[in-house]
Amino acid sequence: MKKTTLATNDADLLEKLIAKYGKVVTAKQIEEEAINTWNYQQTHNRVQQLLKNGWLIRIKRGLYAVNDLSSRGYLSISPYVIANLLVAESYVSFEAALHYRGMFDQYVHQFSSVSLKQYKETSLESIRYQFIKSQENFFVGWEDVEIENMTTNIAYSEKALVDLIHFRSDTYMVDLVIEKLNNYSEDLNIESLIDYVRLASKKTVKIFGFVFDLLGWDSRELAMLLEGTRSTHRINDDDKVFNAKWRMYYDGYFDKYQPKKES
Repeated sequence: MKKTTLATNDADLLEKLIAKYGKVVTAKQIEEEAINTWNYQQTHNRVQQLLKNGWLIRIKRGLYAVNDLSSRGYLSISPYVIANLLVAESYVSFEAALHYRGMFDQYVHQFSSVSLKQYKETSLESIRYQFIKSQENFFVGWEDVEIENMTTNIAYSEKALVDLIHFRSDTYMVDLVIEKLNNYSEDLNIESLIDYVRLASKKTVKIFGFVFDLLGWDSRELAMLLEGTRSTHRINDDDKVFNAKWRMYYDGYFDKYQPKKES
């Protein structure tokens, strides 16, 4: 069981770290604050003990979260901030971004971010942090957001929806996007969404064109992006139903959205 008390020197160190740097500190900053109390090896040993007792939590190599008594042993920093601390050149997108924007009310146990390089998946406090590599021209559509006096990067709603299709197209994701477009159409900037689709793959353009048609929206602007394109795509590898307009195979599940023909 983790101890509930702190030695005086440990408490002084943590107080100094929080006062000077906030809740996130580097190994170097810890060493600099401890130099008048302990030597390097002693500081290393104290850090290991603080980690063991839950007063420090390792975010990644050389980077730690400092906890107070009320949250000791658990990360007291927002997962949105943790994601950006793990990879600075990234932005939180997908379901987590929609959750932040008030468009996804389920518990988010995986924070997926878009980054310029490939990074391995990390788990902290039962939350998984995934980073999906993007081309530089598609690394757009996000903003700096301040959460608890710390800054992170989060996708706009429109870009999060496009990312869902561009990086993860399958029946579930397309159905999720249809639901969000239908339920939050008045809150979304459709022109911005189309601008992000312009930067995406041809398959993504086709899927959004298909979705716009299912919703009864004007899809002409998306169709213009495909002029001269004769390639065929599938939402899922085993899809059998063919949409001639978008030259795309889709799951027959989506036929439930088709407007019923008058008899």
